[in-house]
Amino acid sequence: MQTSLFRSLAVLLLLAWMATPAPADDKEEDAAEEKKGEATEEKSDPAEFRTFTSTRGDKTLKLKVVARIDDETYKVENPEGKVFNIKTANLSHSDQRFLDFWEPDAILNLQTAKLPKVLEQMGYSTLDLTVVESTFFVNVTVDGKSGKFLLDPNRGWSTFDPAAAKEIGMNLGQGRINFTDNTGKTSRSKRGAVKEFKAGQVTITAHEFEVIEVAKMFRAVPANTIGAIGGDLLKRLNALIDFGGKRLFVRKGQ
Repeated sequence: MQTSLFRSLAVLLLLAWMATPAPADDKEEDAAEEKKGEATEEKSDPAEFRTFTSTRGDKTLKLKVVARIDDETYKVENPEGKVFNIKTANLSHSDQRFLDFWEPDAILNLQTAKLPKVLEQMGYSTLDLTVVESTFFVNVTVDGKSGKFLLDPNRGWSTFDPAAAKEIGMNLGQGRINFTDNTGKTSRSKRGAVKEFKAGQVTITAHEFEVIEVAKMFRAVPANTIGAIGGDLLKRLNALIDFGGKRLFVRKGQ
């Protein structure tokens, strides 16, 4: 789909229309036209429900578009409040064209929209962060094991704790990192890959970690801390960190 071009043109046309000044005279007529324009805006509001038709035309669903996951996947909600994803390949040509031009309402109203709402409609999911002595932590699941990971964006690699690695059956090889722990002892890391790293709605597969005892690398590590998310993993998560709001925004790769 020629999404980028279509969406850009649609937004530019809308902004140009909104910026057009009304004539100075005939105030009553202008007011009527303004109300008419407002009614038209409400009718085309992307937050409204729309009847979508399948490719074959034999099925219809009344849905509200919530967010664009990628150019071929959209998050939608039915009138009963159930949220799920749909693929454009399963929709009629007219519905595909509608989604080409669809823009999140929050993005078209950035002056009043709040950051989480804008990012949600861009396909991000929000994770709450906790703070211990200026270090930020997030809850994740790795190969079925849940635990805390601290955010370590200044390192180019991510860390996994040896005890947790043993618990999930990680195969270990020689690592690449020589490090000096909090006691002054120098050691070399091991290295291994997890099958599945899940943060919110985003799942990363086959990611490699330097296996080092987390408590020896970082101070004030709370119980059940099993690793650290470095720059390499933050990049794969398409992560945005809101330190002030104690939130981590992550999105599926496109």
